[in-house]
Amino acid sequence: MNSDVSSRMNFAFFRSDMAPPVNRNIGIIGAGPSGLAAAGYLVSNGYHVEVYDKLPKPGGLMVFGIPGSRIPRERVLRGAGMLERTYGVIFHTRTKICCSVPLHEEEGDHFSFDMVGLGELLDRHDAIMICTGSWKSRKLGIPGEDLAGVYSGLEFLFPIRAIRYAAPNVSVPDVKGRRVAVIGAGHSAVDVAHSAKNLGAAEVKVIYRRTAAEAPCGRFAVSRMGEAGCEWLEKRTPLRFVGETRVEGVEVKTAEGDVVVIPADAVVTAIGEIPTPPFAKELGLENMRKGDVRWLNMTAMDNVFVAGDVLTGPSKIGHAVYSGLRAARSLGNWLDLKDQNRESEYDGEADVMPKRKK
Repeated sequence: MNSDVSSRMNFAFFRSDMAPPVNRNIGIIGAGPSGLAAAGYLVSNGYHVEVYDKLPKPGGLMVFGIPGSRIPRERVLRGAGMLERTYGVIFHTRTKICCSVPLHEEEGDHFSFDMVGLGELLDRHDAIMICTGSWKSRKLGIPGEDLAGVYSGLEFLFPIRAIRYAAPNVSVPDVKGRRVAVIGAGHSAVDVAHSAKNLGAAEVKVIYRRTAAEAPCGRFAVSRMGEAGCEWLEKRTPLRFVGETRVEGVEVKTAEGDVVVIPADAVVTAIGEIPTPPFAKELGLENMRKGDVRWLNMTAMDNVFVAGDVLTGPSKIGHAVYSGLRAARSLGNWLDLKDQNRESEYDGEADVMPKRKK
């Protein structure tokens, strides 16, 4: 096998050849797994595709959040490069689509040089797909969360991958020789724990309110953290962060009902992320999540579709890819029937993606 092929992600994998042009122009907001999968599907089926992303490179959290030990960034970037060079996808990087969330409230906003309105995109393209992912971390909502030295998962992980692009206000957390406490037990918490050790933390303690058997990351990941020198502390519920102006520890309640303080120079609350899509209310996303849809993956606005975490909440990359493919097929079917004034003939089963033959 050609080494270049095996060392890149193929986002246009759903067909081996390229269909003739269909004279349709699609805009995709977000260059993460669902956006790149949708772009690959559409461009290989003859659509002209332009992708908008606030970051300096395509890939989303695959490049700017998840450590390279789990997903090598080079494979993602080569795959996006193939979409650009071989298929003609146009990437508008460092471009933020205006939305209801203030600028700089999400990780990565500092990279944006250009601002574009959703209405402007609708004028440029025949249809829009929103694949903006989950770029805002959940909060614990306990006292002291605003103390210096308390990070969210994305606040801690994002600069480690983004520092090479020299954006203003982006710097790697300084935890060398310090005590780090990580709250959570999902894959983000695991990534934070290993990253803190790699950055030279003197000790890393992972705090979870349940047991290792119940950890979303799985027992194997818990054992790997132990092998890396991290300490696993289970059945401990965080009550508040201790400190005057800077965090000095985490007060937790044990399973026995005791309240103790775990000393820490830095604390990372890696408890998951939430999506912040542009114009969520106007698009009717909450109703879509409840199953109130008239066309699979299409919002309350005609010709505007959604896919990936922005609709379902944080999920695994494979799920995001599937969502992008399914939404892309739905978008294509919508435009086909709309051109013929046959929208009422929509069949949701037509948008179920068949499994690839091995």
